[in-house]
Amino acid sequence: MLPEHKFLKLQDFDLSYYEWGDPDASPILFVHATGMNARVWDETIKRLPDTYRILAIDLRGHGGSRWKDYVNDWSMLGNDVIDFIETLELKNILGVGHSMGGHCMLQAAMKRPELFERLVLVDPVIFDQHFYDTGGRHEFPSPTEHPIARRRNHFRDWEEMFTVFSQREPYSLWNEDVLENYCRYGLIDNEEGSKSLACWPETEASIYMSHRSVNPLDQLIHVEVPTKILRARFEAVRDPKKIDFSLSPTWPELASAFPDGVAKDVYLPHLTHFIPMQDPDLMAKEILEA
Repeated sequence: MLPEHKFLKLQDFDLSYYEWGDPDASPILFVHATGMNARVWDETIKRLPDTYRILAIDLRGHGGSRWKDYVNDWSMLGNDVIDFIETLELKNILGVGHSMGGHCMLQAAMKRPELFERLVLVDPVIFDQHFYDTGGRHEFPSPTEHPIARRRNHFRDWEEMFTVFSQREPYSLWNEDVLENYCRYGLIDNEEGSKSLACWPETEASIYMSHRSVNPLDQLIHVEVPTKILRARFEAVRDPKKIDFSLSPTWPELASAFPDGVAKDVYLPHLTHFIPMQDPDLMAKEILEA
């Protein structure tokens, strides 16, 4: 089942997205994590029946959504998801979001709950109230000073990127086909005749630095959309200046912040934060059970 690649004109950029399955069926909408792209969901989607309408978007500055600037407020990303849903007039949505994408999907469900049937939030970047009240990790003077901004940004082709990434964790733990799609669709042509990351490293850094900009916790008590929260291994004590992708960023008590019985917590301590990349079989199973 090959997708159709489309673009949707939003206020300040053209949003890239992919569509599979039956266009008249109920939709499953996928939103990726920071630095990723829509096609990292391919292996999960292959394991779903084609009786759904399946859509996966490239958030601004990712994949095919050409946009190169800083993100200083996560509502910018959440609003892109909302605009996409409203423009395509989607309803009865099963919304699946990973990491920052889970936060964005929740923003959309909080604003337009009537459009959602269910949510699957995969290790969403949502912290406890103390974190939002007092500040938190990854505080740097500017995105250019953030460690992510210094990541390698030039490759001969996607094959070179695949070779480099497959030799180091956490990427070496991924399903190989997922990693290949991350590399294939995560690069763009540059002026030197080689390839650069589609997600500009400074843009990625700015997203990490602004993750306290939208606190959804106060509104969760009003979210009646049935929600499943998948969480990777969690450790309460960690290096405040280090991004450790082996660990979950999700507040362990997040499900309890929803109305009683609305949210289910699924703890997966054998997996890293990259749950969909490591185990697309499990990911598809959890979606279908939702």
